[in-house]
Amino acid sequence: MVVVAATESFAPPNSASYSSRIWASAAGAYFNDSYLIGNGRLGATVPGAAASDVIRVNEDSLWSGGRLHRVNPDAQSSLPQIQSLLTQGRAPEAARAASFGYTGTPVSTRHYEPLGDLQLVMNHSSSVTGYERWLDLNDATAGVYYINSGVAYKREYLISSPENVMAIRIVANKTGSVSFNVAMRKGQSLNRWEDYSSKVGSDTIVIGGESEGQNGIAWSSGVRVVATGGKVYAIGNYVLCDNADEAWIYFTSWTSFRRSSPKAAVISDLSNIHQSYTDLRTAHVADYQKFASRVSLNLGISSPAQKSLTTAKRLAALSSGLFDPELATLYFQFGRYLLIASSRAGTLPPNLQGIWSQELDPQWGSKYTININLQMNYWPSLVTNLVDLTSPLYDLIDTMYHSPTNAAKDMYNVRGFMAHHNTDLWGDTAPQDNYAASTFWPGGAAWLVTHIMEHYRFTGDKTLLEEKFDVLKDSALFFVDFLSDYKGWKVTNPTLSCENTYILPSGTSAAITLGATLDNSLLWELFGIVLEAQDILSRDDAQFTAQITKLRAQLPPLRVNSVGGIMEWIEDYKETDPGHRHFSHLFGLFPGSEITNSNATTFNAAKASLERRMSNGSGSTGWSRAWAILLSGRTFMPEMVHSNLVQLMYNYTYFNSMLDTGPPAAFQIDGNFGGTAAIAEALLQSHETIVATNSRNNSTLLQAASTGVLKKAFLIRILPALPIEWSRNGGGSVFGLLARGGFQVDIAWSSSGSLTTANITSNEGNDVYVTLGSAVIGSTNATKIAVKGSLSGGFVLLKTKKGGKYTVTLA
Repeated sequence: MVVVAATESFAPPNSASYSSRIWASAAGAYFNDSYLIGNGRLGATVPGAAASDVIRVNEDSLWSGGRLHRVNPDAQSSLPQIQSLLTQGRAPEAARAASFGYTGTPVSTRHYEPLGDLQLVMNHSSSVTGYERWLDLNDATAGVYYINSGVAYKREYLISSPENVMAIRIVANKTGSVSFNVAMRKGQSLNRWEDYSSKVGSDTIVIGGESEGQNGIAWSSGVRVVATGGKVYAIGNYVLCDNADEAWIYFTSWTSFRRSSPKAAVISDLSNIHQSYTDLRTAHVADYQKFASRVSLNLGISSPAQKSLTTAKRLAALSSGLFDPELATLYFQFGRYLLIASSRAGTLPPNLQGIWSQELDPQWGSKYTININLQMNYWPSLVTNLVDLTSPLYDLIDTMYHSPTNAAKDMYNVRGFMAHHNTDLWGDTAPQDNYAASTFWPGGAAWLVTHIMEHYRFTGDKTLLEEKFDVLKDSALFFVDFLSDYKGWKVTNPTLSCENTYILPSGTSAAITLGATLDNSLLWELFGIVLEAQDILSRDDAQFTAQITKLRAQLPPLRVNSVGGIMEWIEDYKETDPGHRHFSHLFGLFPGSEITNSNATTFNAAKASLERRMSNGSGSTGWSRAWAILLSGRTFMPEMVHSNLVQLMYNYTYFNSMLDTGPPAAFQIDGNFGGTAAIAEALLQSHETIVATNSRNNSTLLQAASTGVLKKAFLIRILPALPIEWSRNGGGSVFGLLARGGFQVDIAWSSSGSLTTANITSNEGNDVYVTLGSAVIGSTNATKIAVKGSLSGGFVLLKTKKGGKYTVTLA
């Protein structure tokens, strides 16, 4: 390895000059002040302390135990009573019966566990000057710089996906100045939860144990030190490095979830690192940038005064009302960075905290919550061109589908596939907790599988759709058997509107219900998706097609409530909390496609629901605020998009790390992902579809189509909800977004918010309509656009060729 200390620059890093950096002038004091690095499987939380850096480390498959079989043995016998009570309007009694006979035994899935800490202690005092730390979203590295006793030190941290290791480089500008010790521990107290700690040769320590539950997951972690100059040696639980010119720390971990002998795998990986750090870093950056570089965003130029501040001070300055466009761009790219760092082929999906947790008993188990949170984690994946990071979600759905515990059969005695509102790495599908507002909901799997069709819509990937077709069909099949009669409709029973409660005529509150609007919209979408998938794949099943078509028509329709919004429950109940954080009754607006401005009644009611909920304090968590931005984009309210983005960044973001807040948890990652998706949704939408018919005078009439209609074309809306604040600092642009139908879209706009140019690349050769702004499909008042070499008008049909590029301008 090469000695770099004598040749490289040790000038202050000047992170303020890097638009791609989150940075600070002090180390992180708390877990959620730290910078996150990861490769999907391994995660590390880096506070960057100069003298003693305690790095929290994780491996995505270390959970609290083996597979559980939690279906309540009394569920089948209890269900008829629960259902009968609900049809009689006796919700409190139904909730009581469900609390005994419906809940899981035990009540909780497995939870996520931390590996522990990697402790790096430098052999110098804690008195430093010139301190700076950063996370660079351009190359997925974290760094630290400081001066101690006249010597400048630099550290760089990365987690390599190609090499499956974390690497830390330490260098100083004075020869022989790199001295430190490094150790690992599982616990943060005298209780360590370790079964062994041993030396391997003179430069490596390996520790290990097993997670806490029965049939636990065995784990092992190891650290190795390599240096030029000086001496490296192991004593007890420590590896020491004395008087080196430069040193590299390598860390990895495995569990029995993927390796039969985690300890042997760790030792093998560490002992086989032969390439230089420079080569390892080069491969890491290339691997990261093949994802990160696909999309660029420009919302304008920030002022020199803004750019001179630390990230924390820039976020705090949003309270002044002055927009910081480059900070918003950094926030957008941070969400993409986090998905690259937490979701890779062969890994598990990001949980409530991604892959980063320090608690043995984390809030909400740091599990997969599937009544919004896991779904939101993947909302930016398709539109922001990270399609190849989605396989962990589909793998988890497969795990749930093939789970030995079949909740549909074992709980409900029906066919098909279903899950409730949580799952774990084993694909648990039984009810989670005993909480009236969340436990009794049967729609978790139905929501998750909609992502399969979304993947096809964006990519045209027929192979994936074919592979997952049985999952889609069986998700619908569960409801074919489960839906029951109520006032002439087919309804879910029992169910709820996720985590919300309503007031009964008696004045008491309840959550359990039947036929909630969320379920009706979700099943409308699911049944339509299955009909489309059957057609795409030429799956002829006339009987099943007839069943779900009939049931779809019997679902309770969207209805307007007494205050002009979308009715959330089967009756026009008032909600206990008018500003509730969930927008479940607006599923049909986003992420669904049932509500569009082609139906003014439901569209305006959805808009009224959103405005009412926000005026009463909704958006009170980061993920809720992000969902509100997405809903604002779908209702074409650009000023609400902007004001809520500012609120998300100012009120629901940790200033030092840019992580989404989530008290009482250390943080929740879903708000970061949702925020990224929301920015994209304001710039580009493609969820609407069009069918064209000929009128009597032989002119073409455009009509809105919907999910389940088989012959249609997608509509690309360019700049449907662009806030003027995203324009007035020099205009803006976005390159590399994806649209349904198989298109890549680049857009540029002026400082007045007017379209400059858009370039659409056809990846699949499909037909597509294009429009600018928010005009209703088929209306004559759409802004006129021109497509080079094609027609002009308010809605322009592109009959594309695969690989073709089409330029759109104002007409």
